[in-house]
Amino acid sequence: MNLKMLPLAAAALGGLALGLCRMRKYDKKQADGLQDRINVLSDHFQLLNHWLEVKGEGKSTADYFQEMGWRHIAVYGMAELGLRLCEDLEGSEIFVDYGIDRDISCSMARISEVYSPEDDLPETDVIVVTPYAAFEEIKKVLEKKAACPIISLEEVVWSV
Repeated sequence: MNLKMLPLAAAALGGLALGLCRMRKYDKKQADGLQDRINVLSDHFQLLNHWLEVKGEGKSTADYFQEMGWRHIAVYGMAELGLRLCEDLEGSEIFVDYGIDRDISCSMARISEVYSPEDDLPETDVIVVTPYAAFEEIKKVLEKKAACPIISLEEVVWSV
């Protein structure tokens, strides 16, 4: 190799090494993201499994709300877990007054009134946060908008 080419080759090798390090860092970030998603899905599985066990015993999440003295609730998160909660409360003495979702046009919601977290929220007895993995951040936002208790779906299901 020509000695004049040595700095160019070293720079190329350095660039390749830096690229590989960045690639590994990206792969680690990607792997960490996937692991976080696996953990959330595992938590969902455990929660839903317990919920089915409770239903098999003839109990419902409505029992928790009645025990707490809450008859009117709002549900934050109109995705799958929010829908399951609304379904579980159908036919009970617990009324879902409205939903709260960042996507107020969410097509999954089966309730007529869905508010954005930034909206002025009507009074209700309690707000149940269904994306419980993000509960603390969501609670901080909702505390500025609502005077009622804010609880996680996880608390409800594991308390039945």
